[in-house]
Amino acid sequence: MAASSRKVMIIINDDQFFCSHFLPLFSRVFHDQSCCVYVISRDNGYRKTIEQAGFTFISVAVRRGKGDIWHNVLFFLQLIRLYVVYKPDVVLLISLKIIVFGSLAAFFSPSLRVLNYFSGLGHVFLLPENHWMRRIIHWLLWFIGKRKNNWYLFETKDDQQLIYHIIQSSYDHYLVMHGLGVPLQEFKFTELPDQHPMIVLFPARIISTKGLFELHQLAKNFQQEWQGRIKFLLAGKIDPYNPAYIDPQKLHELLIPGYLEWLGYVQDMATCYAQADVVILLSYREGVPRVLMEACAAGRPIVTFDVPGCRECVWEGKNGFLIPFGDMAALHEKINLIASDPQLRKAMGACSRQIAEENFDIEDATKRWKALLGKFLPGGV
Repeated sequence: MAASSRKVMIIINDDQFFCSHFLPLFSRVFHDQSCCVYVISRDNGYRKTIEQAGFTFISVAVRRGKGDIWHNVLFFLQLIRLYVVYKPDVVLLISLKIIVFGSLAAFFSPSLRVLNYFSGLGHVFLLPENHWMRRIIHWLLWFIGKRKNNWYLFETKDDQQLIYHIIQSSYDHYLVMHGLGVPLQEFKFTELPDQHPMIVLFPARIISTKGLFELHQLAKNFQQEWQGRIKFLLAGKIDPYNPAYIDPQKLHELLIPGYLEWLGYVQDMATCYAQADVVILLSYREGVPRVLMEACAAGRPIVTFDVPGCRECVWEGKNGFLIPFGDMAALHEKINLIASDPQLRKAMGACSRQIAEENFDIEDATKRWKALLGKFLPGGV
């Protein structure tokens, strides 16, 4: 990255997550190298990819999940030092844990402008057993809201409203960014395959809050009814750092040979979508899920629960169906309807592509982010 007096610091807890979700966007936002961009994360092997994009990578002691006290204290002290030493114009904090630690550290740099990006609300807001942790997080967010140079960015209005009612600071500091977008030239529209069995793709990490147990029940029901005419494919990595983690043994118990199979982590998702007839996601809550934006771009019908984030990608009855959360009978009915009607799948696939072009183009997201950062950086982006 060319030397510049304007500095942006991006802090995230997973360098792979940064590369898969944020790098395609930010490489466009900062393509002219007019800013010095620091990416702060734990080094899990993606440093070179980030540096090749022109960003400066700095490794810190952050760990996903709760982590131990020592690493959390060390990470907090590292953030205070980074703010003082590098003196960024803007800091972008991504994910709930980073927002809490990063904004608390920013109290030691009162003039620092901090953008808190809620890519989703995470397990703290999803799992019932996190009741006490949720109360602590609520209090910490409320306290963070007392800092005047904080802004809050969201992918959906649902998350915006929820966090606003917790923090209750100036409402003009709450902005909805409508997702990160996807490169439409990479995820091209393809005609639905003429194949047997029909493929239903489930692209998600291997954690319970993505709906893995619901997927198992769904596949089991179709196994009895469709007898070899349909197959469910699960594409995603095991995530041992997530509290909703499903271990390999339990995962293999959920699989059904010939009906529900696991592809593992898939690097080339564009090809994966092209080989699918329908895409489903049964998450309990999301930001704007990247996999559903990609499915729209690829021109695939979508069936998902009617929950925050997922509903942003489906026009009910047009490019897919929104299912009341947890209603397995309705889920079975709608997938059966799509699976039984090739013309409906074709029409819904075409509508999905239209939705992607109108709402999820990464070039439009780039313009939104440039306009936002231009308000905080001298001379704009």
